[in-house]
Amino acid sequence: MSRWSQLCAQTVRLGLSWAGSFVLWTVWLGLCILLALQIYIVSANELALPEFVLRRLEEKLAGSGLRATFSRTSFDPVGRVLMENVALSLPAYAEPVVTARAVFVQFNPLMLVVGQVEPLEIRIMGASVAVPAMLSTTGRPVELVTDLDATLEPGEKAFVIRQLSTRVAGVAVSAHGTVLLPRRTTATPLNIGETLTREFPKVARQALAWSQEVERFEDPKINLDLAPSESGATSINVTLLAPAARLDEPAAVYVTTLRASTRVLLLENAPTTWIEVSAAEIKVGNDVAIHRIHANVYGRLQANGLKFDMREVALTADAVRAAGIPLSAISAQLFPRPYPFFEVIAAAKLFDEPLSVSGHTDPLAGTANVILQGDLSPRVLDALSERLEVRVQRFFDFESLAIDRAEVRLGENWAFEKLLASVRVDGINAFGVRMTDGMAVVELDPQRFYAPEAFARVGDNFASGSYEQNFSTLEFRFLLAGQLRPLAISPWFREWWPNFFQQLEFPAAPPEASVDVRGFWKEGHRTSVFVQADALKPIIRGADFDRVRTRLFIRPGFIDGLDVMGFRPEGDVRGRFTYVIDQDASKWRSLDLAIDSSVDLAIASKIVGPMLIPVLEPFQLTAVPRLTVAGRFTGPGAPEGVHRKVQVDARTVGGFRFYNFPLQDVSFRATLDDDDLTVEEVEAVFAGGASSGRAQITGLTSERRLGFDVQIRDASLGQVTSTLQSFLAHQKGQPAPIPGKFVQEKANVRLDFAASAEGRYNDPFSFRGAGNATLQGAELGEVSLLGALSELLSFTTLRFNTAQTNFRIDGAKLVFSEVKLQGANAAIDARGTYALDHRDLDFNAKLFPFQESENVFKSVVGAVLSPLSNVFEVKLSGSLDKPEWALLLGPTNFLRSLASDALEGKGLPAADPAANTPPTPANSAPPDSTAPAPAPGSSEPEPPVSDLPGEATVRFSEPSAYVP
Repeated sequence: MSRWSQLCAQTVRLGLSWAGSFVLWTVWLGLCILLALQIYIVSANELALPEFVLRRLEEKLAGSGLRATFSRTSFDPVGRVLMENVALSLPAYAEPVVTARAVFVQFNPLMLVVGQVEPLEIRIMGASVAVPAMLSTTGRPVELVTDLDATLEPGEKAFVIRQLSTRVAGVAVSAHGTVLLPRRTTATPLNIGETLTREFPKVARQALAWSQEVERFEDPKINLDLAPSESGATSINVTLLAPAARLDEPAAVYVTTLRASTRVLLLENAPTTWIEVSAAEIKVGNDVAIHRIHANVYGRLQANGLKFDMREVALTADAVRAAGIPLSAISAQLFPRPYPFFEVIAAAKLFDEPLSVSGHTDPLAGTANVILQGDLSPRVLDALSERLEVRVQRFFDFESLAIDRAEVRLGENWAFEKLLASVRVDGINAFGVRMTDGMAVVELDPQRFYAPEAFARVGDNFASGSYEQNFSTLEFRFLLAGQLRPLAISPWFREWWPNFFQQLEFPAAPPEASVDVRGFWKEGHRTSVFVQADALKPIIRGADFDRVRTRLFIRPGFIDGLDVMGFRPEGDVRGRFTYVIDQDASKWRSLDLAIDSSVDLAIASKIVGPMLIPVLEPFQLTAVPRLTVAGRFTGPGAPEGVHRKVQVDARTVGGFRFYNFPLQDVSFRATLDDDDLTVEEVEAVFAGGASSGRAQITGLTSERRLGFDVQIRDASLGQVTSTLQSFLAHQKGQPAPIPGKFVQEKANVRLDFAASAEGRYNDPFSFRGAGNATLQGAELGEVSLLGALSELLSFTTLRFNTAQTNFRIDGAKLVFSEVKLQGANAAIDARGTYALDHRDLDFNAKLFPFQESENVFKSVVGAVLSPLSNVFEVKLSGSLDKPEWALLLGPTNFLRSLASDALEGKGLPAADPAANTPPTPANSAPPDSTAPAPAPGSSEPEPPVSDLPGEATVRFSEPSAYVP
């Protein structure tokens, strides 16, 4: 190796040694300086922020579009930077939008050495966010966020909120969790300042508007729990707490112990979310209160995150009281259609009875339209009564009620408007009438209750129909059809209803009836009832029928029987009546009736009642009569007083008695005018003959008087005598006499008779009147002129077959002014009396023997005896059964005979001046000529046919000679 080469090598080695020593000493020097610096920093605790770091921060914020100012900055050796009085501003506004009392930022010291400013932790103290004056409605900056304290950990993809507390528009807000940052691309770098500048005005205005709503909450608190979601977005669980909240418009709502929570996904396009709300109580106005409510609200949060579109609400509540009606155990689903209207599907208990509910409501306005199904408690009527200010139970009450369907309409402020329901009810009390069960379709509003379809049962009574009630006027109307006993609905009417219908009994079954009732509650006098009824086996006033059909129109105090038909085995009753009552005086006023009857007379009497008894009582029949009754009765409540006027047209076949006077096959017209009874147009069979006439009884008392007019044709004299004897004996209370010889012998003697008389009914010997009679028959009578010799010389026996007489009724006597007897061989002219009380004969007669004989021998004898015929007088005495004939021969009679009867013989009765005059109204009048004439058509007790022999079927086809 050359020396040069060695020299170069040594030089290089020396240079390297020197360089190494320099580097070594330099490192040591640096280390010493650094050690000294560290010792300084450690001992100093606070250093001024290096200028380059401050510039780097400002550049970083400026790159984000923000402008920051600091009053003082410092850092410590571990990389923590303190910035005091920090103010952040947006380029568009002169005033700072964010201010903070202090901000701590933790940096990585090693990154600071290399110039990288990446905060590891940020602590903010005493920060606030203000809305610039130009965005404020007041023209001055408004602090929206105050007292913000937070600890943040920024990251590349997310930052963590370790702790955050602040007040936002007066609301205490706390938050913690992780916030995911949006992905940044090189093409579109994130410019925070530009984004804030663009969105800040909108957010600020909405925040100001929301701050006004915050005033409705009392001491509200919000807690935010942030976490990444599975979708990669930030999920925020928001919880709102407030002791109370108030809403004034559009309705007054007050909420206590409010809690609301929700989960929100940030940075997603209108995500679906829910809000869970609970409260101790919600009051809407003064009428609605909801207790212990819990609700889940489902909807969509709009993209700006500041508006929520509600889709569904699932709600439960312990109790709700609306319009005085309590609900409990409530679960419901509400669907906005649109807000604030909600469609509702719910289940609840109303007065502890289960109900299912559907419908729609506006809770802010307090309106609802609800459809119900379930059971209804009777306590709901208490609430309705309180709401309507009318005690509904007075009109309708029940023990249980099942709602097949009901629709309830509530107006503003939950005011009741209408109820439409189809219900089934048990234990009904409808204005005092208790019903076993029923069903109804009901319409109810504050002014009207209407049941267009109704069915009710009262024991074995049932009815279907309708009911309508006006609450303001109290007007009502029933329309019912079914089987109904009238007394079962007596509470609907005043006492006149049961007083009338208690006379009717329905032991077999309730009558089938159709009823129309109209009126006004509390005003019974304005109530009217129309009834159509058909009853089987009814009992009317104690009279039983197979069937009764009727149509009645009834008002208080007025009953109009438009059509009444009763059927019995022997016949039927048809007619109508009108019954009027003076309700004020509780007295009946009048009864008008018209009846056609073919039933037993006792049945007809029971039907009409006591008022017809005086008319029908005198009549006794062995067969069912045909009656036509028309009359008017006035009672103690009538202005004109108590009166009666009744007309009875009757026809009967068989036995008939009028005041126990026997007749057969009678037809007549009887008229009762107060106490006067007139029987006229009488036609009857009496003693085998036809009879007619009229009678009048004046006064239905012990002093009543009888006047009669009677004609008898072709009656049996024997039967007439027997009948009269039996009748007179009955009048005296004596047994009927045994028919004597006279009755038996005169059975074939026919009688034509006419008489008029008047007297006291109970005294058969008080009558005064007149009459005439004609008798025909072979057995009329005979006289034996020669005694026993007449049996050998039969032509000497005088036989009579015709008798004619005019007579006067004079109390107990019949005064015969003229009696003519004629026969085949003789004639008698007689006058005399017959004592009705002793049945004694007292007659004087002139005999004309053989005067009418056609036999030659008898004619010769008659011619020989002719001068003596005019002087023969016969004395007739004894009784009808044992008459005694005696010839009166004496000078006096002989001389009187020679004088052509110029003088009246001693022992003969004095001649009546009217003896030869037929009875006329003038000469036959009784002594009491002042007695009132029987009015045609008036009705009086039947006259026994005076004391005349014979039995009559009374027929008044033409007036008689009698004028009372």
